[in-house]
Amino acid sequence: MSTRKLNSSKVWRSKHKQDGFVQEAARLNVRSRAYFKIEELDCRFHLLKVGYCVLDLGAAPGSWAQYTRKIVGETGKIVAIDKLEMKPLPGVEYFNGDITSADMLNRVIHAYGERSFDLVMSDMAPNISGNASIDAGNFEVIRTAMFGICEHLLRIGGSLVFKIFNDSSSNEVKKQCQKLFEVCEFYKPKASRVRSSELYIVAKNYQYSS
Repeated sequence: MSTRKLNSSKVWRSKHKQDGFVQEAARLNVRSRAYFKIEELDCRFHLLKVGYCVLDLGAAPGSWAQYTRKIVGETGKIVAIDKLEMKPLPGVEYFNGDITSADMLNRVIHAYGERSFDLVMSDMAPNISGNASIDAGNFEVIRTAMFGICEHLLRIGGSLVFKIFNDSSSNEVKKQCQKLFEVCEFYKPKASRVRSSELYIVAKNYQYSS
């Protein structure tokens, strides 16, 4: 590693350790600072209830599932999917695989049935290449897969929350959501880094019908 990259990495690690959300995550023994994003989104938009069935896409390391488990309780159900390995969480069923594959969709349908989830949620983003065209295409692949998953697995009246970046495509993505959901809003939680362009779309009352 070059001296410049090494110094940059040291600066990032130092700032990361000083981050209040990182420190609070360590104090509460939660898996990452992202825990506080879904907590705020839930408090703001009332996404979760006791007994809900929730599908967590791109779930690793598991902080969103960790928070969700606390809210939905023993009668709820959480299914987590990721290509990355995720350490087991009590009360969370984990599928190791790619959400964009038809095989993964069929596995979940076979295990739980169609329209069996009250909420689909995702804190997922593709690896950023720096090439705007490539990155936009990778995001589109994820969004297409996510809407396809909702078509089969999200109950009518259910909710979707997912990450996007605030760029030229943001409003177009919101328009896609508005065709499928009664309510669609942008929101940036306090736990999102100030310099990050990430936003979340919260979409409620799924209206799709075949």
